[in-house]
Amino acid sequence: MADDKHEKGMAIRTQLWGEKGAKAGAEFLNGFDPDFGKFLNDELFGGIWARPGLAIKTRSMITMAALLALGRGAELRVHMRGALNLGITHTELKEMIFHLSQYSGVPSAVEAIRAFTEVTAPKK
Repeated sequence: MADDKHEKGMAIRTQLWGEKGAKAGAEFLNGFDPDFGKFLNDELFGGIWARPGLAIKTRSMITMAALLALGRGAELRVHMRGALNLGITHTELKEMIFHLSQYSGVPSAVEAIRAFTEVTAPKK
């Protein structure tokens, strides 16, 4: 079962950030502590994100909403990149920010706009 969770977790992370991004994220977390990296992969992505009942795009939107509301700009950027990889559109991201500005406050929305602007900027 643990290997199944590990594989599911890596598959979901690959959907979000591509093979290179998923591997880089795993290396970053494992560099801090291999047990922490394994825990996040297996339990968060292989357990919670892999549960039936919600589509991965829905889980992505929920995650971004929470990060926006909490003012976690750096992690919001990571998840916005993943959302774009899942096919969530720029318009959907903008509407999420606009909608949540009324529930989480303008300062958190402005930080999300900064994240959105950075993540969606044309590649140079």
